[in-house]
Amino acid sequence: MEKTKALIRFTNSRQALLKAIAGLSESDLTVPQVEGIWTIKDVLGHISAWEQTLLEPLAAFAIGRPFIAEIIPDHDAWNLGQSARRSSCSYSEICKEMETTRQELLAVLSSLSKDQWEQSFLAPWGDQNTIIEMISGLAWHEQEHTKSIQKVFSK
Repeated sequence: MEKTKALIRFTNSRQALLKAIAGLSESDLTVPQVEGIWTIKDVLGHISAWEQTLLEPLAAFAIGRPFIAEIIPDHDAWNLGQSARRSSCSYSEICKEMETTRQELLAVLSSLSKDQWEQSFLAPWGDQNTIIEMISGLAWHEQEHTKSIQKVFSK
């Protein structure tokens, strides 16, 4: 996959997610469980948390430093910790975090050269990936969670 296709997929995954939750009430977003014990608010925080795992190493890489991501060997434990950290946040705060993270990530990505996009690194989830593959992976991740939301709230 090339950079442009990865960015389109990344943009489309967010649009699909926002469409899936458009028009839902505050109660819909914060009460029913859509994945295990997670509400939509929890899922959105989870998506944002994984995007944040790339933000700092990409920002460093963009200015010539090494790309060194935190490797997360136990995804389940990490996910639980991130969920607990956000549990007292309001839906509005989670949405703001999600939007800010995405915008910052896109800004950093736009500053990368073609060569940087194609370099391979150890991603936070433990695989060796190019930046293109990492961004495509984040899009896939968001799409999977969007499908779960759509199953509960089919429009």
